Amino acid sequence: MAEQKLPNDEIITAEDFSFVQKDASLHDKKFQTRPTTFFKDAMKRFVKNKSSVVAAGILAVLILMAIIVPIADRNDITTNVQEVQYLPPKWFSGNANGFMDGTKRVTDIVLDPFEKDKDGNYVVPNDSNYVQNAIIGNIEAYSSYSDSLTQGVKKYGKNGSIEIANVGNTDRVTQEWSTDGPAGISSPEVTFADTETVSFSAVLDLEASKASLIENSELSVSLAFEVASGGNTQEVTLAGPLMVQDATEGVLACDDVVTAIKNDGIADADIKGRFITYVNVPSEAKFTTEKVYVKSLTAKASASDLSKASFSNATKALSDLEDKVDGAYTRFGQAKLNIHRSEVLYGSFRYDYYKATFGSTDDNDPKPVFSQWRYSSYDVQQFIDRGWMTYEWGHDTQLGVFTLTEAGKTYCPIRSVVSQRYEEDPFHPGDPEYEIKELTANVSFYRHLYYEGRIADCKPPMYFFGTNARGLDFFKVVFSGLLVSLGLGFLSAGINIIIGLIWGAIAGYFGGWVDLLMERFVEILGGMPWIVMMTLIVLLTGSNSFGIFLLALCITGWIGISGTTRSQFYRYKRREYVLASRTLGASDARLIFRHILPNAIGTIVTSAVLMIPSVIFTEANIAYLLPGTMQLSGSFGVTLSDVQADLTLYPYLIVSASIVMALIMISFNLFGNGLRDAFNPSLKGADE
Repeated sequence: MAEQKLPNDEIITAEDFSFVQKDASLHDKKFQTRPTTFFKDAMKRFVKNKSSVVAAGILAVLILMAIIVPIADRNDITTNVQEVQYLPPKWFSGNANGFMDGTKRVTDIVLDPFEKDKDGNYVVPNDSNYVQNAIIGNIEAYSSYSDSLTQGVKKYGKNGSIEIANVGNTDRVTQEWSTDGPAGISSPEVTFADTETVSFSAVLDLEASKASLIENSELSVSLAFEVASGGNTQEVTLAGPLMVQDATEGVLACDDVVTAIKNDGIADADIKGRFITYVNVPSEAKFTTEKVYVKSLTAKASASDLSKASFSNATKALSDLEDKVDGAYTRFGQAKLNIHRSEVLYGSFRYDYYKATFGSTDDNDPKPVFSQWRYSSYDVQQFIDRGWMTYEWGHDTQLGVFTLTEAGKTYCPIRSVVSQRYEEDPFHPGDPEYEIKELTANVSFYRHLYYEGRIADCKPPMYFFGTNARGLDFFKVVFSGLLVSLGLGFLSAGINIIIGLIWGAIAGYFGGWVDLLMERFVEILGGMPWIVMMTLIVLLTGSNSFGIFLLALCITGWIGISGTTRSQFYRYKRREYVLASRTLGASDARLIFRHILPNAIGTIVTSAVLMIPSVIFTEANIAYLLPGTMQLSGSFGVTLSDVQADLTLYPYLIVSASIVMALIMISFNLFGNGLRDAFNPSLKGADE
């Protein structure tokens, strides 16, 4: 063989092609992997699906919480506790600036402009719904105006003007609106001599009055005096009408009331009557747009005191009118009255609702928050028998001697006695068994709830989801309801899966007339809307118990599973491996459960798993949309339905429950998808 050169100038010789005999045996290598089962392989594939694993973890946590929370959380959710209703969520015991710490920022609270603390800061009034000691930090005070005569504005607002609208009447037959004469306000009855110089004037908020006018309006204001003479009343016009749209000054006055009255033919020496300020509205106008605003009214006489017919503080005058205070102005005619731009001192602050409700755990707190409670002699004796306190009853209303024991400092609700009642029963005089004994005491409210068994521990509770309108621990309510709904979901899903698998397998495997008859039956049964069937069952049985709901869910709930199973059997029953097994003598049962069903299990499992959240969601929808007889008592749907009215003011209730619902639905969905891929036989042995 001639020498050859490679491109790199390396020379190849004949020796490079010599045959080499090696004494070595050739054989297949032993497998290094271990054999696996179908379910082990499915689990391996499932674990690789990270989203499904996370969903499975969330599901496991929620299901465990649904089981554990109703047992571990010993707060009572059967008895209403109205004193603790609508507490905000609390997860942290410290001040987290409003984040899950049981506090909320409160705004626009009316303050007493004349009350301050020792540091010169404004405080909430004593008659407020807020406790000063539960306010975190100082109150941010600011002045503003109110157009609403609330209780706070009535008591602490000032100035502004009285809004007067002529309501008129609506004819019951024609439904046409019309004014029924003038409407306004009238003073208390006053008396003055006909020799006095009397004046009466009104100051209007002309700018606001003009702003209320409609186009081409003829709104006018007049002053009058209603004279009580000779057993009759006679109305005398004093000033006006002042056409609001044409006025340049908002003052309407009569400087000589006596002359105006005499000119009307009244000759009484002592004149009695009421000053009237009223609004006239043309019949085509509507009271909602035609309004006059009166800032003040002033009545003066040279000798008589007419101060009760005068006011400069419109807020106070309207408050007295609305509260029907003696000697106050009254409504005249068909008048609708309101306040306009009352000057009010408002405050904003962060408020600890838990401290306001339960008080402090520190007995040395210089300003403890107490509730007042009335205890019968039975309760007092219970406290004494438990070694929490001693009390020597005084005579009648005379206070006895009250002492807290060491254990009582921790557990006894009574912190001090305010008053006592100690009387003989008039029907059993001298018999101590029938004596009436009662204590009124300052009470640590959380200790009182612990004594009544409504909270688990003798300390202020922390409600993770807050409390609802009944004052119940909403965290426990949610998971107690979830347990009921999960139980309904798992039971109904299990029953429907068994029925659906058997029905669908028979129909799909045998086909022909068997399938035809079975499918016609399914179509008839499935043709009736489920909600109609559910309603009929509840009405016929007269019950909305757990068993009735389960029955209603299982009557048609299996149809979807049977349809999925049937389609899968049609897909696989004529495959080569099924024909081979049949040729080798496999029975129908072996073909169904050993060869066809395992290959179709992926899609069936997904449908089956999704049945559980579907049942929960369906029950929740029924309870939410059809409250009353169509509710399963204590279920998750009832929990959502009960708080739907609180969405505006207390959104955290329905939000927390909805988050749990969303987690359940999403997690079941992802978990089902993961199971579908894991149980797909075509992916057996695949690494990815």
